[in-house]
Amino acid sequence: MTHVWFLLFALCIGGCSLFEPREAEPPTQSGAQYEQQTLPHAVISNLQKAIAQKDDLHYIACFTNPARNQRGFTFVPSADAADVYASVLRNWTHDQELMYFRNLKAKARQPNGFSNLTLVSKPDSVITTDSREYGYDYTLTFEHTDTTFTTTVRGALRFSLINDNSEWTISRWVDLKTTNDLTWSSLKGKFSN
Repeated sequence: MTHVWFLLFALCIGGCSLFEPREAEPPTQSGAQYEQQTLPHAVISNLQKAIAQKDDLHYIACFTNPARNQRGFTFVPSADAADVYASVLRNWTHDQELMYFRNLKAKARQPNGFSNLTLVSKPDSVITTDSREYGYDYTLTFEHTDTTFTTTVRGALRFSLINDNSEWTISRWVDLKTTNDLTWSSLKGKFSN
C-alpha cells in the first residue's frame, strides 16, 4: 500500500509541474525605475525620468516639501518670464510646482507626446556636507496641444539640493535666460492655470 501512495504522489508531482518555473507576470506599472534619492545624482535622474514619463508624483518628489522640511522650496524665475507672469511666478510654491506639471501633463499631445529634459552640466558645483549646488544648461521639450506656445524651452539653471534625513531634494531653483528661446519659467507661467 505504501508503494501505491508513493507512486501516486510521484505521478501527481510529475504531472502537475510543481517544480517547473512559471511564466513571468506582466509588469503592473510601465515606465522607468526611480531611484531612492539617497545621492544627489538620483534626484536629477529622477527628474528627467519623471518628465519623460509625465509622472507628476515622482516629479514633485524631487523637490523639498515644506510640510517635511523648514527650508521648503524656492523658485527664482528668469527675469523675462518674471515680467510677463509676475503675479503667478512672484511667490512660487511647492504646490504650484505640482499644479503646473499636472496642467502641462493634461495638455500633453496624445497618445504618446514626446517629453524630454536634456541637461549639460556646468563645472561650477558647490559641495558642502549637507548641500550641493549644480549648474546646467537645459533644453526641455514637451509636446502639448496649445498651438500658441512653444514645445521647447532653453536656458540655464542652478539647483540647490539639500540632504534631509538621508534623502536629497531640490530646495532652490534659479532659472536663467541664455538664448533667444523662452525659458522654463515661461512654461511654468503659461501652464500654471
